[in-house]
Amino acid sequence: QDIPGGEDPTDAARERGIGRSRFQRDELQSAGSSVSDVSIEVDDVLKILREFLRDFDKLRDDGPPKEILDIRDNSKDGEYWEALTHIIPERTLKLWDALGAALLEYHKVLTRRAELLSEATILQKQNS
Repeated sequence: QDIPGGEDPTDAARERGIGRSRFQRDELQSAGSSVSDVSIEVDDVLKILREFLRDFDKLRDDGPPKEILDIRDNSKDGEYWEALTHIIPERTLKLWDALGAALLEYHKVLTRRAELLSEATILQKQNS
């Protein structure tokens, strides 16, 4: 079939990266093109997966070496945790305690008002 514009589909595939050598693909990736612009040949998929799995153990993070964990100086840990207990000023804590007590009292008042309202409603029904 003739394609509008006179383009050959194999030329378009070559432009997208199909059939390019690994060196050319690496050049495209290093030049800043996104990975989605680079196509991988079907035959190369198994090779790429094998290479990835071979290097997979190198990609894992095993955490800091044990030597570093043993060397850590924990002499100031007590000071650190003691300082954390005083992050919120005493004045703020007292204010929060007072607000909590006031909210409890307000809740009691609202609860009592709700009870009285329901009693008033019952009395109104009885009177009518």
